[in-house]
Amino acid sequence: MIDRMKMPIWIIGFAALATTLSWQAHAAVEPEVMPEVAAGFTRLLEKDEARAIAIGLYDNGVSRVVGMGKLSDQNPAAPANDTLFEIGSISKVFTALLTQVQVDAGRLDWNGAIAEYLPEVKFANADVAAIRLQELATHTSGLPRLPDNMRFENPSNPYAGYGRDDLLAFLAAFDPESLQKNYAYSNLGAGLLGVIAADAAGEDYGAAMSTAVLAPLDLADTSSGLRQDFMGRLAVGFSGGADMPNWDGFDALAGAGALVSSVKDMLMFIERSLDGHALNGAIKKIQASQGDGTTGLAWHLQHTDDGETIVWHNGGTGGYASFMGLRPDKNTGVIILTTSTAYTRVTELGLQQISGQAAPKPAVDLAPYEGAYRLDENFVLTIFADDGELFGQATGQGAFPLGYTSADRFSFAAANIEITFRRDSDERVNELTLLQAGTATTAIRVDDALGVQRRTEISLDPEVVAQYAGRYRLTPDAVISIETRNNQLYATLTGQQSIPVFPFAADKFFYRVVDAELHFERDADDRIVAVVLHQQGQQRAPRVD
Repeated sequence: MIDRMKMPIWIIGFAALATTLSWQAHAAVEPEVMPEVAAGFTRLLEKDEARAIAIGLYDNGVSRVVGMGKLSDQNPAAPANDTLFEIGSISKVFTALLTQVQVDAGRLDWNGAIAEYLPEVKFANADVAAIRLQELATHTSGLPRLPDNMRFENPSNPYAGYGRDDLLAFLAAFDPESLQKNYAYSNLGAGLLGVIAADAAGEDYGAAMSTAVLAPLDLADTSSGLRQDFMGRLAVGFSGGADMPNWDGFDALAGAGALVSSVKDMLMFIERSLDGHALNGAIKKIQASQGDGTTGLAWHLQHTDDGETIVWHNGGTGGYASFMGLRPDKNTGVIILTTSTAYTRVTELGLQQISGQAAPKPAVDLAPYEGAYRLDENFVLTIFADDGELFGQATGQGAFPLGYTSADRFSFAAANIEITFRRDSDERVNELTLLQAGTATTAIRVDDALGVQRRTEISLDPEVVAQYAGRYRLTPDAVISIETRNNQLYATLTGQQSIPVFPFAADKFFYRVVDAELHFERDADDRIVAVVLHQQGQQRAPRVD
């Protein structure tokens, strides 16, 4: 979460509980959404950080669906159990399961090297050729997050157009000085695993997934990509107060995040993961710890104080955020599908629901903690309170919630972050210690002006908004594409999702999902000639068309 090497922009009205749908009428006691979790999702709706939320709960054979918000600004209906959402990186769990089915059939071996399954590739680097399938599934392969030969022909659909030949060409040419085998999340690795698993099945990814996994599990509402018959039940993607286009063209990297599904289907998958279904053995195998206790095959593992294991994964695309969690020991599970890019908040609320432990509300005033704390010369962590909750936001990054742990201590479980505040002799909070991944960093409190600034949106005439549309070259390999849709400005950096930006002053726009701004420059004739990205410094991008 606190990522000092992060690339620029990399990321994503009131509505009460609108529908409550009983999935099994014979249930004696239906599972409930925890009040604190329901309140957290209500706040996301109230702050316009989410528009549609569907929550599925499973408890020992009993399922329930709760819908919140609305499908779109044009359709005020709350999401139902068969409403369709992009599930993003939860797709990786299904890719691992597809692979496990092929392993069980003797077609693949988790310890097999990728070169064994890609004989047509002439690898420039022997270490790359020797990457094992298990390393692809655990994000320890050393492969980058994305390949460097992606063309990103459609900024609003960033994975589209990247085909099998492109992927194999990257693998053949990839020649690092050394492969770092520590955990590093890689959509490329998951996409490659999907290609290899589909090859073993003798079909393309979508067909192989349907034949080997989805059909046996009776998941009729789940598909790799949007089918035409899905469109009438689709919740429209949403981010930063605006509609978002679908990511429906994953091509060679489909295994990383291409699946579309409903809460009904995901509850069925949760049940199949816990009962005696024919694929249950394969599902159990990918849930097993892969050595360090924190990852299975695609799954994340988290352990409770009483020694039980929570198996979970989250997901996010340009306008959707999702979470799935299971507690095999208790035979319970939760699925959360949303139109939102508040990934961290959706994950945190999902972990609270599946763990049964909501973050306790502090009995002390949060105001003393608010302020800016310097982690290093150009990197400041801003702490702020919003609606009774504490949040952290580092320079150039998105905000994340901090749950109260004990006096002067807060945490964000989804990223294993712990923050301890310290006070001076006058009881004024003057520093904090941030613990993440075993590394402790002390940050001294500095002037609030150095922290993340809060901005207020203003209105602009549609003719003015249209003037900003164009392409701006940030670096030789990176372009910021600016486009308008329904008088809303969207910015897309090469290789990343399309994100809405909002005006707060003349020629100045801000992102809601990260701490960043775009300042447009005009020439003497009042023509827009460049944009300056303000995020952990400044980068000027001249207009190229």
